[in-house]
Amino acid sequence: MRAFLALFVFTFTIQASAQSVADIARRERERQKQTETRSKGTYTNANAAAAAAAPSQPSANAPSPPKPSEKKEEVAAKPTGPTDNKGRDEKYWRDAFKKSRDLVRQADDKVQVQEAKLKDLNTQLLRQSDIYNKENVLGPIISQTQKDLETAKAEADQARNEVTKLEDELRASGGLPGWAR
Repeated sequence: MRAFLALFVFTFTIQASAQSVADIARRERERQKQTETRSKGTYTNANAAAAAAAPSQPSANAPSPPKPSEKKEEVAAKPTGPTDNKGRDEKYWRDAFKKSRDLVRQADDKVQVQEAKLKDLNTQLLRQSDIYNKENVLGPIISQTQKDLETAKAEADQARNEVTKLEDELRASGGLPGWAR
């Protein structure tokens, strides 16, 4: 009789646990379907209103949603690290310095190109004997290249001055010196 009673109790517990496992599985499938339908559509005000009007049933194992008094306030997208006196962070300064240094590099490249072109024209002037009246043919080209070279040098100096001004502005605003790297 004890064996029969133990078998009965054992069978009853298995059936009871199987039923709760089945319920849990059904709830989980339902939750996954709801998640899939939410992730497939586009979100509009109408969708948000419909979702708010028909709340889903929470599963037994899922944590309950926080009450309005328990919700944490959402913080606006502000810099998380240190900032200068004007509220600008390291990313702002690094981007500004990168842009300025790129302009300096481009201006220096332009100067090098103009110098190489001028050197080539001067070499042509000295070496070519097949051009009749070579000073009148190459002369205007050389003078134009010299003007372009002076313009490129002025642009390079201006770009370097912008980097210097940016460094001074960083110092004045109280930003960290490493942000200029």
